[in-house]
Amino acid sequence: STTGGCGGRFIDWWIFGGSVWIRAALCLWDGMAGTHSSDGDHHQESSGENLFACFGVVGNKSDISAAGESERNDGEDKKQSEITPDHLAHAVSSTGILGFDSSLGGFGPICLAPIRASVFLLGWCSVCSFLKISYNELVDFITKLADPASAGHFQQIPSLYRDKIINVVASILYFIQDVMKVGNDLVEKKSDALGDAWLPTIAYAIAFIVVLEFGMYLIGNACMLLKIYVPMGISHPGGARPHKIVRTPQWTEGKEHFLSQKLLSGDYSSSSSSSSRDVNEESGVLSSKWRCAVAHDSHQDTIAKFNYIKSKEGDDVSSSLMTGEPFGRQIWTLNESQPSSDKEVSEDDMENKLKQELVPNLKEEKKEEEEKTENNNNIFSPLSPLGDLVQNIFSFDRDNESPKEDPKQDETAKLIETIASGGRNPMAFDPSKNPNSCDQIFRAQMISSYLEKNDGKFPEDIAYLQDKGESDEANPPKTAMEAAKRGVAFYSLLQSTDGHWAGDYGGPHFLLPGLVVSWYVMGCPSVMISPPQQALMLHYFKVHQQADGGWGTHIESPSTMFGAVICYLAARLLGAHKDEDWIKSGRDFIQKEGGAVMTSSWAKFWLCLVGCMDWKGHNSVPPEMWLLPNWFPFHPGRMWCHCRMVYLPMGYLYGSRFIYSQAETDPLIEELRNELYCEPYDSIEWDRTRHLVASMDNYSPIPTFMKFAQNCLSVYENWKIFRPFRDAIRKAGLDFCLEYMRAEDLQTNFIDIGPVNKALNMVSAFHSANNDINDLAVRSHMMRVPDYLWVAEDGMKMQGYNGSQCWDTSFAIQAVWECGLLDKFPILSAKVWAFLERTQILSTECSQSTPAYQYESCDSRDKFYRHVSKGGWPFSTSAHGWPISDCTGEGLKGVLALMDSPIVMDGVKRGILKDIEPRRLYDAVNVILTLQNEDGGWATYENNRGFGWYEELNPSEVFGDIMIDYSYVECSMASLTALADFHEKYPDHRTNEITFAIKRGAEFMKSIQRKDGSWYGSWACCFCYGCWFGIEGLIKSGESASSPAIQKCCQYLLSQQRANGGWGEDFTSCYDKDYAANGMQSYGDDGSGVVNTAWALMALSAAKCNDVEAVRKGVRYLMSRQLDCGDWPQEGIAGVFNRACGITYTAYRNVFPIWALGRCVATYGDNIGKDPCIKELE
Repeated sequence: STTGGCGGRFIDWWIFGGSVWIRAALCLWDGMAGTHSSDGDHHQESSGENLFACFGVVGNKSDISAAGESERNDGEDKKQSEITPDHLAHAVSSTGILGFDSSLGGFGPICLAPIRASVFLLGWCSVCSFLKISYNELVDFITKLADPASAGHFQQIPSLYRDKIINVVASILYFIQDVMKVGNDLVEKKSDALGDAWLPTIAYAIAFIVVLEFGMYLIGNACMLLKIYVPMGISHPGGARPHKIVRTPQWTEGKEHFLSQKLLSGDYSSSSSSSSRDVNEESGVLSSKWRCAVAHDSHQDTIAKFNYIKSKEGDDVSSSLMTGEPFGRQIWTLNESQPSSDKEVSEDDMENKLKQELVPNLKEEKKEEEEKTENNNNIFSPLSPLGDLVQNIFSFDRDNESPKEDPKQDETAKLIETIASGGRNPMAFDPSKNPNSCDQIFRAQMISSYLEKNDGKFPEDIAYLQDKGESDEANPPKTAMEAAKRGVAFYSLLQSTDGHWAGDYGGPHFLLPGLVVSWYVMGCPSVMISPPQQALMLHYFKVHQQADGGWGTHIESPSTMFGAVICYLAARLLGAHKDEDWIKSGRDFIQKEGGAVMTSSWAKFWLCLVGCMDWKGHNSVPPEMWLLPNWFPFHPGRMWCHCRMVYLPMGYLYGSRFIYSQAETDPLIEELRNELYCEPYDSIEWDRTRHLVASMDNYSPIPTFMKFAQNCLSVYENWKIFRPFRDAIRKAGLDFCLEYMRAEDLQTNFIDIGPVNKALNMVSAFHSANNDINDLAVRSHMMRVPDYLWVAEDGMKMQGYNGSQCWDTSFAIQAVWECGLLDKFPILSAKVWAFLERTQILSTECSQSTPAYQYESCDSRDKFYRHVSKGGWPFSTSAHGWPISDCTGEGLKGVLALMDSPIVMDGVKRGILKDIEPRRLYDAVNVILTLQNEDGGWATYENNRGFGWYEELNPSEVFGDIMIDYSYVECSMASLTALADFHEKYPDHRTNEITFAIKRGAEFMKSIQRKDGSWYGSWACCFCYGCWFGIEGLIKSGESASSPAIQKCCQYLLSQQRANGGWGEDFTSCYDKDYAANGMQSYGDDGSGVVNTAWALMALSAAKCNDVEAVRKGVRYLMSRQLDCGDWPQEGIAGVFNRACGITYTAYRNVFPIWALGRCVATYGDNIGKDPCIKELE
């Protein structure tokens, strides 16, 4: 019950195991008979897989064909290509990990070995039986032929020819004897024990098991067909949790926090006393000298910061350490923009080229508008010196650090800040009203930049903002499409020069402390965290502290020991003094709950690294686990990639017993040892504290078996009798961990898969370099730290990834496409095309020149447990290097949507935009097809390689369902809809495979639908999100809108609509696995929220819901919540991961309302947004 139905995994093994044989039979049938394509010229690719691929040996037959096809020139006819060894190698490299079969999980190799053996033995027995019969027949034949008396009709054959025939047959007999001799020898050796029939006995015994497996498959399908209950598979998220979260965050009401001028300008002293004084300042300011640099600008900034790195020969090597595609990278810096090198074309140059060449009439229209507004006294008139104006809006007088006084500039600054504030008090942060940032600093910067580049003009659909005075009334949109256009116009202001949309992807509180600990144990290098950054981080911790003194696991969570201990630790390491009131309050909370021994294991790990906890207080993370053979049922290579990539460096650091080198002499560490515990540090019996954890942290209680295993490992770690063996094997384990981490660093250009393993890998590199901060690997790590940091009105935080660039941008362009506005915003669309082209993983010249490309070989992927990467799209950037099924699907759909833009396609044809060749789309399709699990669904990064019982070994306490890569409704919908959209444009590529994959995906999605008709959303809040993916996936797969599954889901959504017309949920829906009873009560609008409402409307309109009035109410709600500038307010947290932790997506408040309005208009007409009374009068 705690793992979401994993008890049905044994049934699943039997049900899905048989599918291997059915697929093998399909392959054999297709291979012998073939199915003709519509033109009748050649055999179409098999709907099944290559027989060896069914058993995890080689790639799909269609992969082999695709390999040959990709090498042909575009002008050549598509003839059947010859299969060569190179093509076979390509086929292998196009699939996932070799030897893994997701239907069998950890026991795959064990189970498949006898199955494969049975095939061989059955074949051998059949051949031997045939040879024996043939041998007897030939002996009889040759006897008759040689004996004239008994030859009969053979007497007619002349003796010369008869002798020749006898010689040939005799040669055949000798050959048969030699072949059978091997089997006869084996039989003779084993005859005493097993008898003469031992070989056929074993073969047919295994065959009986196979037949039984096939029979169970048929029984399982019959049960599903007849709707007989079968236990849920492991990918079913299960029902509502019996123990709901009842605590809520506690805030000091009505306390607004402002970033001080010194924090925003970067003028900050690194001393402790000034640190606390400056952070406590709450004087409002208009803007910041911090700026977000993207793409080449960000690379140049980092290279300039690290330009002192020299090689042994004295050459500058800092530029060579910044590898990977620059597109999508976003960092916060106080430095001015750095000029690009002569070899590089800056993103500003690209944008100017698009404006000049992509839409020729834009220049003429611009001239006409300038003539019309020549005498306009508006502050945004082209006559005003806006270039200087925007640069000076947020500048400071260096003598008194006060804003320069200019009425026109003040008016401009006020308007920009108002537009960027999202309906809030500009630059104010009050967590009691909403602990989510509104991204005001970034949005103000982007709006200012847009105006500077466009002669002070807003886009046409929000141009009314230029003429609006303070006393003017709001100008609400009259139709849903007008609201959508305003939304797109506003969102276009925020697009970065390289084409992506950036935004705050923070939320979890446990990420930044890990980076701070890493920085501290590495000697506090200022190039990694500078004094101005320290100040902003301290501000972040202070404003998010709750009234009880604690911090939550994330920004909307009630206080937890996990959040409190690790945030307190980070604040002290950053320079907060122990006698400050807020620090005292945090210490009181920790000690009231029993001290740091009651925190969760991840927090304990950081305490051990910095020297504030003995390693005996942490359960063992043995690095030698990686030395287990791959067939071992529980192997770390079979875990979910995020899980294994965190526990990989944890194993190395635990096995090395890494401790901050100055821990015993650092007075701050001595103080922390006294502050964090309720008893003297030296008196704590650490081994007794390993299993202690506060109930507020214990989302996934560690099962008894896991505690038993941890106790056994404690004996293994501490008893001297095991020391010789442990020391001998541990070194090999540590060496492999280092090799694996090095591969991860190079494959991701030192970004790493996520922020936790980023910090841990960096400390591991530091330790392996003998604490040398100047080691090139350590420097490479530090150069990528800014990728994870974000600045908003609540300070500086660490994001849950290096951003959500590709994910947000793919959604955004699909929203614009569904509104039919691609060519109305041609520069926006063209920049997105350029971004998606540069973001496809290992598909550009730049990405293929990095070390990451060398790890795409089959051997490397097999060794380091990586799925195929080439052709996928990431969640963030190409340089990150990890493709994900749903991100690949949404990226592919974004490209396909842009192909419907005549202007974009004309730009590609004329060479203004780079083409995305069909072979690259084929690569993306290959990634998606190979990521489909045996249950028909799609997981995130890889195929499921393990069992549901892995969750019984979850050591984290604070997260749920982290051990294996489950299939999700979100990933399944994104993948199958991408295949469906691709198939519409490329109907001849891998047709049968795509059709079969879509069908299986739809069946999986129906299998995890809840009885009430809903789908649980695992990656956002929550049921509205899941229902959108569920309905859209089924509709796109060919399911009728009137089907029971879709109608039941529509009824579920309608039952959750609130009185104001909207829908609303908060993160408790995810945590409790039950729809939030009060909706988004705390941070929404009377329980509703714009993002949840948009998801519900997208689901209902996809299903063509007959309750038009309910849809109208939802559309009216979105229109009523739209701000005058076209933005929507930032409400509650939208994202979630691992069931229990919320994460911020500031882009969602813009993208999904636009998308929902466009879809509703396309489905129901533009009158859907009109008030019924006004519509009746009309």
